[in-house]
Amino acid sequence: MSGDPQGSLAAVLARAVEPRFQGTYVHIGAGHPLIASPTVSLYQAGWRGVNVEPVALRFRWVADQRPNDLNLHCAVGMRAGHRAFRSGLPVRPGDSAPTDPRPLVPTLTGDAVLAQAGQPVDLLVVYADGDEGDVLRSISLRRHAPRVVVVDAGGAPSAAGQDTVSSDPAPSWEPWLLGQGYHLAGSDGMDRFYIRADLAPAQASRTDPGSERVRPVPGMRRHLLRAAECLQTAHDLEVMQLGQAQHQALADARRALEAKERTIDELDRAVKAYRLAHYPLSLVLPALRRTQRGVLRLRSIVRPRLGQLRQYAPRPLAVPAHYGRSLPPPNPMRIALVTPSYGQGRFIETTLLSVIDQNYPRLDYVVQDGGSSDGTVAILQRHADRLSGWTSGPDEGQAHAINLGFTQAQGELMAWLNSDDLLLPGALAFVADFFDRHPEVDVVYGNRLLIDEDGQEIGRWILPGHDADALRWADYIPQETLFWRRALWDRVGGRLDESFQFAMDWDLLLRFQEAGARFAHVPRFLGAFRVHAAQKTSESIGHIGLAEMDRIRARLWGQVPAPARIRAKLVPFMIRHVIADLRYRISTRLGGMT
Repeated sequence: MSGDPQGSLAAVLARAVEPRFQGTYVHIGAGHPLIASPTVSLYQAGWRGVNVEPVALRFRWVADQRPNDLNLHCAVGMRAGHRAFRSGLPVRPGDSAPTDPRPLVPTLTGDAVLAQAGQPVDLLVVYADGDEGDVLRSISLRRHAPRVVVVDAGGAPSAAGQDTVSSDPAPSWEPWLLGQGYHLAGSDGMDRFYIRADLAPAQASRTDPGSERVRPVPGMRRHLLRAAECLQTAHDLEVMQLGQAQHQALADARRALEAKERTIDELDRAVKAYRLAHYPLSLVLPALRRTQRGVLRLRSIVRPRLGQLRQYAPRPLAVPAHYGRSLPPPNPMRIALVTPSYGQGRFIETTLLSVIDQNYPRLDYVVQDGGSSDGTVAILQRHADRLSGWTSGPDEGQAHAINLGFTQAQGELMAWLNSDDLLLPGALAFVADFFDRHPEVDVVYGNRLLIDEDGQEIGRWILPGHDADALRWADYIPQETLFWRRALWDRVGGRLDESFQFAMDWDLLLRFQEAGARFAHVPRFLGAFRVHAAQKTSESIGHIGLAEMDRIRARLWGQVPAPARIRAKLVPFMIRHVIADLRYRISTRLGGMT
């Protein structure tokens, strides 16, 4: 949409409906949240909804100006997946190769977007830069049934002005939309305006089956005001019907209760007298049961979450906007980052993009693949110009692959990221700045997000700070958030122990600690650990992993400690974890992220 927003049909509707009731909108292609936005006045009047914007700069505008809405940084199309955008426009087949490639953005179907509104949608706005047809067809309109649909159809305003329906040829997608139970109310040359058939006034214009043009209808502003009145009437009718049903239900329940009250009172007095005479202890049992329920509830609140991989039902991963605004220091240190990979073609592209889309100025990023045959090589070839190097061929395991990668990646800071995990936005700049400001620190790690195989958030690990004693009993440091200085790496031999398949990171951390390294935990989420059925952690911890951890503990303590002793030694650390987790959940109101 462009031009004067105060003269558009959508704005007329907004001014007509705004004082009447507070509804719900979904705005696909939100653009600027203030300029030429048909939903800005609705938001200011108390409406709430979902804004979708694939272009990163515009999404930041929307997120800043619409904090009470659900704001999604994604595209919308017929199928879920990912899609490339550049210069604010989607890359379509046949486009010339972009000179300034932009990262892929997630793509959701329209059904998935409208489902996140959580309630019936009053207004659906679709601005999709020419892809309106695909967006509309990705929505089950008969199921979601938004009351009003406004679609960007392009073109110039009609010669008859804004009080007439445009006689421009109908867009190719319009017959499909009309077939979903909607009537064309009008067009201002930029937007086309549709009303659900059961709400449309009797004089609403209709398309002529024998023509693709729309007959003019005079008095469009009056027509829109009438449409708004229909919306308000339908809304009031729904509220009234709901109120009548509730009133009737309450009246029926009251009569039923009154009919039983006398009998219940008599039974209650008889039971109490019997208990008092025969079983005095039974009078205490209800209080004891209530106390037990309270204890169980308190226990669930203070239960440690470290080690729990699925803590709650999947929900969209929403990273705070300020993460992506982290800046490296003026003269940033070079970071050597290695991704070992084998058979993770389903996830590796998301992993790569989580690193290279951060645009850190001095990054040596190397991928060491073990000869995958699942499409991984094609993905690496597609992103080869943004990697420092990649190799695909047989290796001797994960530790060997990481060692090979570090022989190619140069940098003063080092880390590795497994091919199914993620770095969160701004992590590289944040870590480089922290090391620059704290030259005394050798090792840095942060908090962990847990995501499922679809990228949905399922948990969080909040760490209380570094505890050298606890690290000698268990590895609690999230590997995907771990960074260290190369000087320390060289001091402990410059290699991972390749005899480990699972616990090589714990072995490395203990060698760092024995070499006198200074650790620092930062209270920020730096990475996301993906939980899925085929991951190495799930498959190996039951046999290989436990055996390797016992081997490390035997090296430290001369024998393998009993599990009860390990748990006892970790109690002080777990208490500090529970306190840190509770403080975090209270500070974020048990939901948001900082």
